This record gives sequence, C-alpha cells and structure tokens, in this order.
Amino acid sequence: MKKLNFGIISYAHPHAIRYASTIAQSRRAKLHSISGDGANSDVAKGEAKKYGAKFYRNYEDLLKDENVEAVYIAIETYRHKEVAIRAAEEGKHILLEKPIALTLDDADEVIKAAEKNDVKLMLPFNPRFTDPLIKAKEMVEAGEIGALEYIHAISENVKPPIFLQGLNMEWFLDVRKSGGGGFMDTAPHGIDSLLWLTKSLPKRVYADIGAKIYGFPVDDIGTAVLEFKNGIIAVLTAGWGNPKGYSYGLEIKYYLVGREGFLDVRTAYPDFTVYQDRAEKIYWDRPDVRAIVEKFVMAVLKDREVPISGEDAKKNLAIILAAYESSTTGKKVSLSL
Repeated sequence: MKKLNFGIISYAHPHAIRYASTIAQSRRAKLHSISGDGANSDVAKGEAKKYGAKFYRNYEDLLKDENVEAVYIAIETYRHKEVAIRAAEEGKHILLEKPIALTLDDADEVIKAAEKNDVKLMLPFNPRFTDPLIKAKEMVEAGEIGALEYIHAISENVKPPIFLQGLNMEWFLDVRKSGGGGFMDTAPHGIDSLLWLTKSLPKRVYADIGAKIYGFPVDDIGTAVLEFKNGIIAVLTAGWGNPKGYSYGLEIKYYLVGREGFLDVRTAYPDFTVYQDRAEKIYWDRPDVRAIVEKFVMAVLKDREVPISGEDAKKNLAIILAAYESSTTGKKVSLSL
C-alpha cells in the first residue's frame, strides 16, 4: 500500500501535536520528518524521537529531503507565506495551518505558488468534519427543518494558548506575528462551517471584537453577525473565552433554525466527563483531524480536488478581516466575494 511521506514544519502551533499523532497512525501516511523552526523547537525534537522521524533544525533542510512528499505547516502565521511558497517551489504538497496568511495579497501569493508548481494546497478547518455537523447538514439539505433561516454558532471557544503547559505560545499575543488574537485564532473554523452549512457567501458583516476578559495586548473574544446572500443570518462567537478552570478546553455549539424546526448541536466532539477534584471533559476521539489528514492524503495519492482549497481559505480570511474592520469602525462592512 502506497504511503504519503509527511514532514511537519514547526511546532509553533499546538495543533502540530495532534496532527503528528494522526499522521503517524494513518494507514496511508508516514511521519517521515519534523523541523524545529520557530517556537517549541525542543518539543519538535522530542516528538521526532518519539515517532522515529528525522529531525531537521530548519525547514529548508527538510524541504530538500527528496523523500518528503507533503508537509503540514504549523509555523507562526506571519511566516506562512514564506514557508508555503518554498514548499511549493520544492514540489511538496501543502496542508497549511489556518489562517492561510496575514493579508489577502499574501494569500494570493501562496495560492499562485501552489498552482504554478502543481501541488495540492489545503487548509484544515475542523467543524465540517465532525459527525454531528455532517448529520445536521444532511438533515437541512433533506428539508427536515424547512428552509434554513438562522444559525447561532459558538465555534470555537477555547482556553488561551498561553495557558497550555509545556509549550511556548507567546507569539499568539504579538499581532505582528499572529494577525490578531482569539478571534483570528478560532473564528476561521466557524466561518468555514457557516459557508459549508449555508452553501452561500456573506454580503455584509458586523462585529464586535476585543480584549474583554484577560487584558491581553490582542483580542480574546469576538462576535460577528453575517448576512448571507441567500438570506440566512448567522451569529458567530469565537475566541479564547474559556477560563483555566473550565471543564472544556475546546467547545463548539450550533443552533440551526429552520421554518419547520431547529437543530441543537450541543457538542460536535464525542466526550465524557471525569469528576474528581474538578470536572474535566475528555475527548475520546477526534474524527475531524483524522478525516482532514485522510482526505488530504487521498487527494494527493489519487490526484483529487482537496475539500478546502486555498481560494476557500482566502475567502475565509477576507471575512475575518472584514469583521475586524467592522469592530474598529463600529459599522457594517460589505463584502464582494
């Protein structure tokens, strides 16, 4: 059975830990190598040893390895363009952590580099790969709640990355490196799921985003109201809204209201609760990450279209940036997508 040789570039983003585990366990992929660029180089080196992968101190050396066929890029956001373009130039297929880049111009450069070098480019937006949301979409499309009118989504609310033990996440608090705070970090997942559920694009957005909870130098949470071209209204709350003692490290919730009923998705992830000194939610499976890896791998091996393209990610970023503009001006912002 043909396996796709993966390299992981950087452990700056905490998602690298989960993706490394998923890639290593995949029947159709092999975790071949890891580079230690950016934050958490020591963690990257330890993970390489754990999985029996080659360790490179910098991504340029990893990209020169002819055995590496694809890369998952989890470096700090401000370096996405630089690293993704170099990966494309070396002929490596790219699974790029969100957001695609800091600006729409940078996103264009990444997309063009992938097209020019004939490599796959995919972004990993998770909610659309969760079983409850897949079922909800099937029910909506089957007309079981009538015409969809309204969506209220909390996607995602998480604990601030700097609360993660054993990882240096300080770059998330530097807007020059991250592009924004909690809303920039988590709202892309929610935006993608809304585009997927509505099968439409927003024409206007109004948002309030700010440092409301922790006093960080970047925003920690935000809410956006999106008016879609097909008439659906969506309200999205996203950010670092969960305190240290909250039992959920990650949660997403959706209320989908139709003319003949509504769907109440309380959690998109299978979990159970442990009650000891404090309550803690344990996720016993993450089919979303597994599905992202599998679909990307099969797109490469079978030369298929990826489910979330660079153009999809650029539209996502455009909506996020418009939400920040609205929050700054206090006015609705029109979109031309």
